Amino acid sequence: MKYRVKEIIKFMEDWAKDEYQLSWDNSGKQIYFDDSTESVVLGMDLTDKLIEMAIENKSKLIITHHPLFFNGAKNICEGTYLGDNIIRLIDNRISVLSTHTSLDIAPGGVNDSIFKKLRLNDREVLTYEEEKPMGLLGTLDSKMEFNDFVEFIKDALDVKNVRSYGKKPNKIKKVSLMGGSGADFIDVASSLSDIFITADVKYHDGQRAYERDFAVVDLGHFHSEKVVLDEIKNRLKNQFKDLEIEINKNSTFELD
Repeated sequence: MKYRVKEIIKFMEDWAKDEYQLSWDNSGKQIYFDDSTESVVLGMDLTDKLIEMAIENKSKLIITHHPLFFNGAKNICEGTYLGDNIIRLIDNRISVLSTHTSLDIAPGGVNDSIFKKLRLNDREVLTYEEEKPMGLLGTLDSKMEFNDFVEFIKDALDVKNVRSYGKKPNKIKKVSLMGGSGADFIDVASSLSDIFITADVKYHDGQRAYERDFAVVDLGHFHSEKVVLDEIKNRLKNQFKDLEIEINKNSTFELD
């Protein structure tokens, strides 16, 4: 069964609302054709591999987390990576929707998906930016040793390796988290929780955590957000019963 691309996009935008995204972001329609499709391809980033998957599946819609157009394209030139990708999308009439910070913040989005996977309780908002909720706080059923909790994180979020910074707490009970680049919020997290789970932690961020007797776990940017892809698939399947959905869960930039 074919569904209108605009129906699927509207469903996603009713969930990851435009009003949720931060001012510097570019969530939403990146390329749009008023077509129909039997299938959708999901991925974190718009890559040549994701486009190839869409073409093979005859999908007319790709949904990504990170926007195709973020810093502003200056040109579209054949023979360049970005240019060739855009040309292939247009030649094959493939629409692209990106749900970036709007899906980070949305109920059931990135942060809520991590919260659920870690089986946390007592959900609270970590902090606000532009009057929008950024990150979450929660509690474990019972206190855990640091090393045990790190192994639990890796298993729950399907991450092979993580990096940790700061100082190990004696026990972990209160957890703060933020998918994506959350190092700017180490200070507030350290005042409210025993450990902060995020990504893109730099050397001096780790030093700041150490100075505050605080522990930070860096999942890596991709791995801190990929958890939401399953949630997107589940919601789309509940709404569009016959829609074929394929997910690319492979990290785009990490070597095998």
